[in-house]
Amino acid sequence: MKINLEPWKIPSEERKAIAKNAKKAGKKVALMLYPSPDASTFRYRGYNTFCATKKSEKWQLIYFFLDEIEILKSLIPDSDILIFSRLNHWDYVLDDLAMLAHNYGLPILNDLDDCVCGLKHVKQMFNTVSPDLIDRDYWINTCANFELVSYAADGFIATNEYLGKLLSNDHDKKPYFVIQNSLNKEQIEYSEFLVRKKHHQKKQKNFTLGYFSGSATHAVDLGVIYPEILQLLADFPDIRLRIVGEMHLPESATPFIKRGQIEFYPIVDFMELQRLISEVDVNLAPLADNIFTNCKSELKYFEAAIVETPTIASPTFTFETSIKNGKTGFLCQPGEWYDAILELYKNRGLNNEVVRAAKAACLKEYSPETMTEKIDKVFDEILKRFKK
Repeated sequence: MKINLEPWKIPSEERKAIAKNAKKAGKKVALMLYPSPDASTFRYRGYNTFCATKKSEKWQLIYFFLDEIEILKSLIPDSDILIFSRLNHWDYVLDDLAMLAHNYGLPILNDLDDCVCGLKHVKQMFNTVSPDLIDRDYWINTCANFELVSYAADGFIATNEYLGKLLSNDHDKKPYFVIQNSLNKEQIEYSEFLVRKKHHQKKQKNFTLGYFSGSATHAVDLGVIYPEILQLLADFPDIRLRIVGEMHLPESATPFIKRGQIEFYPIVDFMELQRLISEVDVNLAPLADNIFTNCKSELKYFEAAIVETPTIASPTFTFETSIKNGKTGFLCQPGEWYDAILELYKNRGLNNEVVRAAKAACLKEYSPETMTEKIDKVFDEILKRFKK
C-alpha cells in the first residue's frame, strides 16, 4: 500500500489559493498559525482540522507556519478567525499580527493540547514529565512563552473540557471551546489495510502488551503499572512487553530484556506506529492521576481502536469520558492492571466484542466526517461569542 507520510506538505501558495477559493464559495475562513509542520501535535490540530473543514459547506481552516507569516497576514482582511496553535515562542511579530487581526474584527484563539500555559502548574508538570529536572530551563521558558502568547488571545481552544476549564480559570475566565484530537483519512485507510492483514495472519503464540510512549517523559506514567507488568512477565514467560519510543527502565527490567520478554523500538512515523499497535494484543495507556495528565487527549485509545487492538487505560478525565469500561475498553486503577491483563491473556476471545465496539465508536466519534460538524459548530460559537 502506497503511504504518504507527510500529506500536509502543501505549497503555501496552494494553501493561500484554497483560502481565497473558500471565501469565493461563501465559506468562512479560519487561519491557523503553527510553529512548523510535524507529525504529532500539528497533525492533530492543523492538518486533520484542515481536512475535516474541506468537507464543510460553512468553514475552511487553513494552516500556515511562522516562516509564512506574511502570507497569512495578507489573508487577514478576508478571514473570520485567527488561531494561534501551540506557539511556544513569543515575540513582537505575534503582537503585531494580533493587532492586525483585531483591527479587522477577527477573534483570536489560543489552541493548546497540554497544560503548559504559564508557570502555575509547572512544578506538577515536572513531577510527571521530568522529575529529574533535566529539562528544567527549557520547560520553564517554554511555559512562559505559551503564557505570553495567550495574552494576545481572546479565548482558548482545548482538546477536552478539563483543559478548557483550567485554561479559562487561570486566565481571567476567558472563554474556551473544545475541538478534540481526531483521525485523518490516510490513517483510517492504512489502519483498515492493517486490520485485513491481521485477520489473515496466524495468531502469535506469545501474548504481547504494547506501551507506546513517544518520549522518555512518560517514565512516570509507566511507573504506575511497572510492578504489575514485571510480575506478569515473571509469572508468564510467553507474555511480552513492546515499548515504542524513548524509555529508560529500572535495573529490575534487565533479566526480562535479556531473555527477550521486553523489546524496544525507536520513535517511528505515525503510519509505522499504527502497524506496531496493530501487532500487539493489548494497548497499555497508564497515566499518573494529576492535573497535567487529566488534560491529555484520548488519542492513544482511538488510534489503537481503529486497528482493533483493545486498550487498558487509567481512568483520567478523557479516558473515563471516552471509554465505556468493559464495553469499548478497560479502565484500571493501580493494583488492578495485573488481573485485567490476566483475564485477557487467559480468555483471548473476550476482547473480540470489545474491539469491534471500540472501533465502531471511534470511527463514528473521531472521523473527518464527524469532526466537520463539530468544528463547524465550534467556529460558529466563536463568531457568535465575539461578534461586535
